[in-house]
Amino acid sequence: MSAGELVLPEDYYAAIFAVERGHWWHRGLREVAAALLGDRLARAREVLDAGCGTGGFLAWAGEQAPEARLLGADLSWEAVTLARSRVPAAELHVAPLHRMPFDDGAAALVTCNDVLQHVLAADLDAGVAELRRVTRPGGAVVVRTGAARTHREEREDWRIFDAGSLRSLLARGGLNVERVTHVNALGSAWATARGRSPRAPTHERHGIPDAPAGRPGDPRLRLLEAEAAWLARPGRTLPFGHTLLAVAVVAP
Repeated sequence: MSAGELVLPEDYYAAIFAVERGHWWHRGLREVAAALLGDRLARAREVLDAGCGTGGFLAWAGEQAPEARLLGADLSWEAVTLARSRVPAAELHVAPLHRMPFDDGAAALVTCNDVLQHVLAADLDAGVAELRRVTRPGGAVVVRTGAARTHREEREDWRIFDAGSLRSLLARGGLNVERVTHVNALGSAWATARGRSPRAPTHERHGIPDAPAGRPGDPRLRLLEAEAAWLARPGRTLPFGHTLLAVAVVAP
């Protein structure tokens, strides 16, 4: 499936590029990822972002691990072009998740953010198998995806996971799942109370805000930082939220 076949508005990647470094949600979710990873990120010699989008997470990872080799791939030529402008030192390729152009065991840490909900159902298992293939034995994989209490398949290229369905998918791909947790619990509960829930993008609507929202002291960011502090302790999870994060490892 090519990027042009995805059901997305024309400004989708430009909108992500504009907000992913400064918006409270992206900033907070990076804090949560750091909490779940512990010292794995700082120690990683290579970081591979599978579905790197416009490069915001990979740029942040490079700041946390300045000596690491940065790798990335995305289905969209437009996204990769924007990512190259943001992370010029990274090795980036246009490629789908299930056919990434990297060697076996290419990276000690592999991330996959907000990708699995968009992968064609027929390619999901192959995509997770690729995540395992490019992760070095003993290395870690971090997956972030849209979530709800119940798995929902809205289209063949868009779904919402629950904790059990995400865990099962990763395990089928040969990954040893350490932890799966919901995040953004209070923000998601407030959205649910107002009748809002995650929906698939269309050609006209993607749901990405028009401008960064990262003012100092933003209470939504503070809530995510509090969740990150809670999740920094091994084994802790949160029971609800419209985002799931999973940490898995490849056996040595």
